[in-house]
Amino acid sequence: MLHPSVRGDALAAARHRVFMAPRLLGSLAALAAFPVYLAIRGAPGVMEVMAFAWLIVPILLSYYLSRTGRYETAHMLSSLALVGLIVAIAIMTGGIESLAAMLLIVVPLEAALSSSRRSIVLASVLAGSAFVVLAGMTYFNLLPAFQAGAVARTVFAAFVIGAAIVYAVILAFGAQSIAGTSGTLLSVEEDRYHLLARNMSDVISRHRRDGSVEFVSAAAEALLGAPAATLIGHGLFDRVHVADRPAYLTALSDAARGGAACSVEFRIR
Repeated sequence: MLHPSVRGDALAAARHRVFMAPRLLGSLAALAAFPVYLAIRGAPGVMEVMAFAWLIVPILLSYYLSRTGRYETAHMLSSLALVGLIVAIAIMTGGIESLAAMLLIVVPLEAALSSSRRSIVLASVLAGSAFVVLAGMTYFNLLPAFQAGAVARTVFAAFVIGAAIVYAVILAFGAQSIAGTSGTLLSVEEDRYHLLARNMSDVISRHRRDGSVEFVSAAAEALLGAPAATLIGHGLFDRVHVADRPAYLTALSDAARGGAACSVEFRIR
């Protein structure tokens, strides 16, 4: 079901799977349980119908992502749909005093998996706006009366807390899956980089953002006449001629900012 644009990118594919898998499995499982729920509960109320109707939305979002590959947009739509459901349930169960309103917390947390600042900002704005709307409706007594007995309130509270826990667990496993894939890819890239560096006659070095060396190839020993280990940190900088140090540091600074490729000539003491 993955979009063709991400099939060659392991990390992007992992993100798409983390988005689609829990939504498809959760929605399909809940929809399959709907007949059982009706047999036990009887005729459903408005809130139950709304909640089960909403279960189609994650399936549609997964289909949208698999067809378009627009991961960021899919996350934004997911945040909008989740906020809409939470607000609808909270309005019918006490407004800002409803336990359902607490679920607004998970909206920005879910958006964090997108690694998109725009998605996180939108999710935060939606959750904050929903909070303000619910608080205002509660304060001005614009909510329908929530008439439920003690047993019904207890069942509702248990359902909301259970749903929050399950959702948090899903988010945690999703984050772990993405982090694991990212770590594996980084390790493979590091091994490939080191293998290339060890088998080239040119000197290859990798620098931290402050300019210090974190890796230098073995070819540096023949060029500089010093063990590669002594060049780690500021060892290489200490060997740069004093007059050439400003140009050396400027080149590193330009590279750290992600600009165009640059070159610099400097003398070694």
